[in-house]
Amino acid sequence: MKYKLEILEYYTQKPEVVISLIVTVISSLLLMGTLLFKELRFHNFDSIAILSLIFELVYGAGLSFIILRKKETYIHLTPFLILNWFIGCFCLNIFIPVFQDLPIWVYFATLAFCLSNFFIYRNSDESRNIAIPFFINGLSFGIILYFTAYLIPVMPISFVGIIALGLGFYGLVPALVLIIHTATIARYLNRNKIYAVSFSAGFLLILISLAVFTIGLSIESRKIAQTARLNSFDQNADLPNYITISQHLKPNFFNEILLKKDIVYIPLHDLFSFGGFNSFGSKQYNDKKTHNPFISIAYLFCKDLNLSNDDRINILKSNFDKRLETEEHLWSGEDLFTKTIKEDVKLYPEARLAYTEITMKIECSKDSWRDQEAIYSFQLPEGSVATSLSLWVNGIERKGVLTTKEKAHKAYKQIVGVESRDPSLMQWKEGNKVVVRVFPINQKNPRTFKCGFTTPLKVEDNEMKYQSLSIKGPNISNAETISRIQTVGNTKIVTSKDFELKKDFYINQSKGLDNWEALMPLTKPLQSSSFTWKNKVYEVKDIQKTVIPFAPVEIILDLNSSWTTKQIESLVNLNKKNVFVFVNGKKEAINNDNFRAIELEFEDLHYSLLPLYKITQNSLIITKCGTFSANFEELEDSNYLRRIRTETKQQNLKIINISSDINPFWQTAKEQKYVDYYQTSLKNTLQLINENQFVLFKNDINSVNIEPANISITQNPQNNTLKINGPDHIYRMYAFGKVLEEQVKIQNDTLTSNSYVELAKDANIVTPISSLIVLETDDDYKNNGIEKNVDTLGNASINNDGSVPEPHEWLLIILGSTMLFIYYAKNKKKAI
Repeated sequence: MKYKLEILEYYTQKPEVVISLIVTVISSLLLMGTLLFKELRFHNFDSIAILSLIFELVYGAGLSFIILRKKETYIHLTPFLILNWFIGCFCLNIFIPVFQDLPIWVYFATLAFCLSNFFIYRNSDESRNIAIPFFINGLSFGIILYFTAYLIPVMPISFVGIIALGLGFYGLVPALVLIIHTATIARYLNRNKIYAVSFSAGFLLILISLAVFTIGLSIESRKIAQTARLNSFDQNADLPNYITISQHLKPNFFNEILLKKDIVYIPLHDLFSFGGFNSFGSKQYNDKKTHNPFISIAYLFCKDLNLSNDDRINILKSNFDKRLETEEHLWSGEDLFTKTIKEDVKLYPEARLAYTEITMKIECSKDSWRDQEAIYSFQLPEGSVATSLSLWVNGIERKGVLTTKEKAHKAYKQIVGVESRDPSLMQWKEGNKVVVRVFPINQKNPRTFKCGFTTPLKVEDNEMKYQSLSIKGPNISNAETISRIQTVGNTKIVTSKDFELKKDFYINQSKGLDNWEALMPLTKPLQSSSFTWKNKVYEVKDIQKTVIPFAPVEIILDLNSSWTTKQIESLVNLNKKNVFVFVNGKKEAINNDNFRAIELEFEDLHYSLLPLYKITQNSLIITKCGTFSANFEELEDSNYLRRIRTETKQQNLKIINISSDINPFWQTAKEQKYVDYYQTSLKNTLQLINENQFVLFKNDINSVNIEPANISITQNPQNNTLKINGPDHIYRMYAFGKVLEEQVKIQNDTLTSNSYVELAKDANIVTPISSLIVLETDDDYKNNGIEKNVDTLGNASINNDGSVPEPHEWLLIILGSTMLFIYYAKNKKKAI
């Protein structure tokens, strides 16, 4: 350390070093401040950039003059000159965006190049071993070459700019640095082989890395292009063109980069098309456009995918789970982060249900000049429903009001987009997702919201399992999180996360939001659990399976890349004459002779979309799902979905899924009763086929099956013999099941008169036809035609989940309270 300090002291004693050091520190701070203000979207950051440029121009011109005049005396200042030139370039890029938005590694690579020059650009009498700086210099030299090549088209403009303002000089900086540095480095490399090897190793390492990356990206682009060409002969007019690519695209690092071309990453041919940066198509993708040199170079060697931006976004949604990124943003939310999370879970083992309440505090990391909008996505376990929403307004908790999805969306857009005031909106999305929006948020106004979800406890073997919610939103990873579990009854639980028992509650404190689960023993037989509401009793019972005779007219194997040869062979070996597959939309028989050849047709098909409307009535479909697919929302405008909705339900199709997973397409088809769905093992499937049987869950007009929990909720007239001891979540789950069952019948937008909207309001549940919204004032609800909840269950609560008094009971309570008050007042008067 002492040696290094001596070197620094010796270096600072050289002519003009101290002044150059001061100037460099000031200019660096100005650049960092300029970039920071740009990131904060301050409207006056360009004035700081101009100040920095003036500072740099004066210093650069003066230093260049004295170096040229007395080269031997001031040559040691060359690294300062190069560093300040690049600082000026980056400052100029702030308000004349020639480079556009650069990733942070570009700034660090340029800094590494400039700092290594301080060890290289020195007099020959200081001949110490500097192999490491030469290696770093070679590693970062590539960015200088890139800048030089990139700026060749603007060099003529730069010459004119020098004459006009002097600013055009910065367009020539990389080329000047390349000439100066090449001449200097060549002299050193000829003098010392170690330096030559070190520099070459660094430069070759970056070239090899770029080559490997480019080859990987190019291979994937050619695979996608070939898939599109091969399937262009078998276009299905019912499905969008991009679906073929989506089905054959396995999610990986390279594919995501290819799909983000023009959406996130700017290709070189677009860098000077200043007018087209926001032309994303009709769909929104919430990510900042970036000029990444590595990716921009690699794009030059890749095949064009011939996909519109809208098609790319749809594939990102289905194959890469980027649905949250495509949610409509009325205001930006990129500076937001989640400060705290409170995860409160209440388990009802007897009812096989759970209620999870999530409270989040959102803050703005920087003092942005405008309000921002937070959007969170909650991935719920199968069968779950959102049952509460609250937003704190001026320190007071305001609870959500349930209304139709159209009214809620219209009110939110009006108040956020036009009036810029306080709302929060909770919406149902396909695939067991719920999206929550909160507005406005700024540094002086952090926001707190709370939402609740009723979920079934999944039954597996002799255990019940609670699965935590998966949440995406503004920077959750560093949030201070406290999780609490409480159980109704004395059921013991075992958790995958380290909870500590404190005063009858299981408590855990952590950072971020982990995925965890809690296991409980399955009580047999099921304990009686029921809830009464409006003269009806909703009772939890064991789900009733029934085995029905079913000799399928045809057996359709829904093949994809997840099937194994043995699985296909076991079904083919049944020697049934009516086993078929759909190959490129056409039905083909599959048997012992051809199944291996047919299997090859599906080795790259990662999910399928069977034309259910073409399948013969009373057929059996055997599928093996993965976890991703296009969903009904992405297929909304297609003829395929229209035909699914109008021609499928009457086909009486039976589905057996031999996988434990279910993708978004089959999830919706199951929930909306387009098919009869059953999940079991391949062994059981073979047995059912051999015995011409199918398993159905018994259901009638007054019951709803909650399959993950192996329970059924039945509605009956109220009687005095049944003990009412269950939570109100029983009724909420019943109502949710009924709405989903009937969703297939209500595809139009005239929802306000539909009885199932009223059922959703009554149970206060978020569904495909209803949303929860919080507005700032009661007048806001009135002005937007939203009626506040009256005589409904209202928002669920972690502390209030028992039986709700009936209307006549409320009357008795009010009368009793009034009589007690009168009695108390009279006695008090007599006492006086």
